[in-house]
Amino acid sequence: MKMFLETSLDNLYLCLIDKNDKVINKINIPSLVKKTDVLFENINILFKNINVSINELTDIYTTLGPGSFSGARIGFLFARTISQLSNIKLYVCETYLLFKKQLELSKNSKSEIKIKANKYSVYKIKFSNKKIISTIEENKNDYDIFNYQLFENNVSQFLKIFREVKNPMDIELCYLHEPQIGGIKC
Repeated sequence: MKMFLETSLDNLYLCLIDKNDKVINKINIPSLVKKTDVLFENINILFKNINVSINELTDIYTTLGPGSFSGARIGFLFARTISQLSNIKLYVCETYLLFKKQLELSKNSKSEIKIKANKYSVYKIKFSNKKIISTIEENKNDYDIFNYQLFENNVSQFLKIFREVKNPMDIELCYLHEPQIGGIKC
């Protein structure tokens, strides 16, 4: 069984996936700002609802950001810790690659996306000749929304964009600007 968690975007999204790449249980909490407050409780619920144990996991997939600083950290740290304490394989990808796959599966020719960073700014990411060009813009609530239903209908296609991590301590989160910890954002 596989687990996918996406915590760097607006929603808290967790799902369990069977060996045929079908979602067998999920939790999707829209527009959740403080994911750190509820992540572990919801992971427990995810497993309890279908009466399985975390020990039944073989693979765990998570994103590295960009997006919410705290959200990306909590999801990745959970996945990395579980991987280090078990034989569960860890797979990661940058959040913008989910959107790139979404565009491809939707047959959308758009070459750029906007990912919400926080209430003040968005990451504008342009896909150009296998290069990623990013800038930071004011958040005017015009950022892209990830389509979780499309993900669920195309799990195997999305999971192909993830890469296996051999040494979890070598992986860093994807920040497109310096994180603002404490203080006032200028």
